[in-house]
Amino acid sequence: MKKIHICVFVLAVLVALSAVSCIYPFTPEVQDGSGALVIEGDILLGDYTDVTVSYTAPVDAQAGAFDSPACKVWVEDEAGTHYEGVTSFEREGYFRIDTRNASADKRYRLHVVRLDDGREYVSGWGQSPVVPEIDSLSYNLDFERSRLNVALSMHSRGGSFFKWNYVEKWEYRADYNAELKYIPPSIGWWGVNGDGNIEEQPYSERPYLCYDTATSSEIMIFSTERQTDDRFVDLEFRPIPRDDLRISYRYHIDVYLEPLSEDAYRYWENVKANSEYNGNLFAPNPSEMIGNIRCEQDPDEMVMGYISVTSRAHKALLIRHSESRFYKDSHPYEEPVVVNRGEWYQYYKDGYLPYSYYEVPGDVSQTYWARSRCVDCRIKGRGTTQQPEDWPI
Repeated sequence: MKKIHICVFVLAVLVALSAVSCIYPFTPEVQDGSGALVIEGDILLGDYTDVTVSYTAPVDAQAGAFDSPACKVWVEDEAGTHYEGVTSFEREGYFRIDTRNASADKRYRLHVVRLDDGREYVSGWGQSPVVPEIDSLSYNLDFERSRLNVALSMHSRGGSFFKWNYVEKWEYRADYNAELKYIPPSIGWWGVNGDGNIEEQPYSERPYLCYDTATSSEIMIFSTERQTDDRFVDLEFRPIPRDDLRISYRYHIDVYLEPLSEDAYRYWENVKANSEYNGNLFAPNPSEMIGNIRCEQDPDEMVMGYISVTSRAHKALLIRHSESRFYKDSHPYEEPVVVNRGEWYQYYKDGYLPYSYYEVPGDVSQTYWARSRCVDCRIKGRGTTQQPEDWPI
């Protein structure tokens, strides 16, 4: 393996750090006063295919002037079998297609029909390349740079071009499991009405345990075409700062690796380069970013997007703080305070919340208070107390 190519790949990944979906969001702009059609998504064999249909927005466009067109979307194979897309009522222009049972030994393409004018758009026929294998996911602790690094080992099994993404989920906790909650007083033209109330809250309603998730949104591609060995070993791709809540309790990452054709790789390479150059995908010259989709009625119509036929490898990693012992809170510790009834509202305005009785259970005349981020996990992070249905633990 040539060291220079690993370095190049590491740099490319670090630029793109920051999807399970094969869709990469972008906001291209065109100058000619008309929105070009954008079709995104890959035909994903053995899983669901997600497709979005939208317009680019001219620089001077009015808000709402270029909403997603009403369409019918499906995947078809050369034998004429259709896999129909189902629209989403929550996401405009989004379609999900069940291609879980689509065979990898056939060729496929995407078919989109606009319902307003009947125009048809088709991608080029394609067959899934050989799927690479993720040998392992691991992590190491970098004390010098105060970060945890997630690392990937993989081998290609014949291909040289790849696209990947990851989904992160993490569980974190407040510092105190608050048995009490504060209800602020009403405020009218006459001022504050009383001190408010403190009540006990059921265990199931306490904001102690929270969940959050994030999906990689940048274009993440790499190639092994110039390497003598089509593999990477313990390649660090996701650094997490030591004070990041992700690793404070339980952190889970799903990594998805897809093979690409060389044409698809060159397309995404150009899109990535333009995006990093100008801050917008398909910039500065959208015409150079045209992919493999064409309009049947007007082959000269500009259509943006590249539809690959692919399958993907998947590997997951769970990191527990009880094992790594690496997380370190960057906030200085503050002692809780004992607050009397007449002080409740002032402490609330200063950013405190109650969490426990001082001495006598049931006696709210004196209670322990702490900074709100220490008492309510929803304030500590941006998560929710509702455990996701697909929580992996």
